[in-house]
Amino acid sequence: MSAYSDAGASLPIRRFWAPIAAIGLAQFLVIMNNAMINIALPSLATELAFAPQNESWIVTIYLLAFGSLLLLGGKVADALGHRRVLITGLIITAVAAIGAGFADSSGFFLFWRGLQGAAAAFVSPAAVALISTVFAEPMQRAKAFGVYGAVTGAGGGVGLIVGGALTNALSWRWVMFVSAPIALVAVIGAALALPQSKKRQHQSIRPFSVLLVIVALGALLFAITRVGVSGVSEITLALSVGLLSCLALYALERRAHEPLVPQGIFDSPLRCLGLITVGSGALGLTGVFVVLSQQMQQYGMTPLEAGLATLPYPLGMVLGAQFAPRLIARFTAQKVAVTGLGLSAIGVLPLAFSGIAPYTAVTLPALVLLSFAIAPAFVAGTQLAMAHLADEHTGIAGALLNAASEIGGAIGVAAMGATGMVTALMTGSNAPVYGAAMCTAAVLLAAGSLIGVRVIQRRRR
Repeated sequence: MSAYSDAGASLPIRRFWAPIAAIGLAQFLVIMNNAMINIALPSLATELAFAPQNESWIVTIYLLAFGSLLLLGGKVADALGHRRVLITGLIITAVAAIGAGFADSSGFFLFWRGLQGAAAAFVSPAAVALISTVFAEPMQRAKAFGVYGAVTGAGGGVGLIVGGALTNALSWRWVMFVSAPIALVAVIGAALALPQSKKRQHQSIRPFSVLLVIVALGALLFAITRVGVSGVSEITLALSVGLLSCLALYALERRAHEPLVPQGIFDSPLRCLGLITVGSGALGLTGVFVVLSQQMQQYGMTPLEAGLATLPYPLGMVLGAQFAPRLIARFTAQKVAVTGLGLSAIGVLPLAFSGIAPYTAVTLPALVLLSFAIAPAFVAGTQLAMAHLADEHTGIAGALLNAASEIGGAIGVAAMGATGMVTALMTGSNAPVYGAAMCTAAVLLAAGSLIGVRVIQRRRR
């Protein structure tokens, strides 16, 4: 039985922390699951005998499932009830964590890891929606979103440390197992502290459109990861499947009475700029920390040391975000977004020498610069993407924002892995792989900045 009966009721301040703790723990788990795997990746790939060209799928499969199912997750949560979907997603997360921990082959691991990402796609939109419905009073809601944002930022940092400590002391399998008890605690908290949400009988789910999104993105990622490994015909076939899926999706959604993305959502150039900023940032940076973790461990760091070495980035992100409102007020969100992406491209380049040069001379300053550059850009991008929206479109805009981040990250990881593979094949050595991957990330970030500049110029004209 829920502690509350009306989702829209304002909560007494003394009962504020129970529901936000349950919601925050669910979101914390989603972010932590994404971060922990970066540190455990080298030992995991070795034990499960992942081929070098397939290692990127360890990270990509989670991001692909998460990003491509977010729109469906939001609609299902609205249709069936936010608390019900949150609890179900957390239970699936626990089951998938145990399955991934016991996996004895690369195929089984990818299945369970993909299921974990799919569960996250239902947990995250439900968590955001619950904040809006549980905390009706504006001051409480603002405070709840502040806690939610802090928990989201902390999840990445804690994930790095926990992933490193568990891999170092036990094995990568415990990096998977640890999610299960956390998910179960969140389930109990949600059942006791959160209100029962009302169902909406006329919500359009549109699962076939979501399936086409998954096929299109999966085909694109497959094509990227096979560059330098497979023949032209196999890559061409994958790209053709992706293109046909995109065309079918366009035709289906154009005629739909209630499309996945409402018409007019992309009419605002500034909203497009916001989505480009967040997507480009994830495109360039998600793979950086996958590569950086492998790079530092190859050059002698333990998994725990590698986790601690990357900790300045999430800490810098939290601090850098505090300066964002002042920068936006002085220079506008548009300028902060494109400048942050450009500075991030510069900050990535020194990381090509991580492990070769002293940590305090190269890696640490680069991580600090990177975090203080990209944090205001992400804040500005989020503000642009969510500005001037009708109430009924805020949920879908938030889902698009998260999808841009997760899908951008999946494509970025695949692109950096493909660059490394091609470079290794061309040179016959693994030595330049890391440098080439980091240069790819810098190019992706710089391209996002330049596209953003063009959007601003076109809007002015």
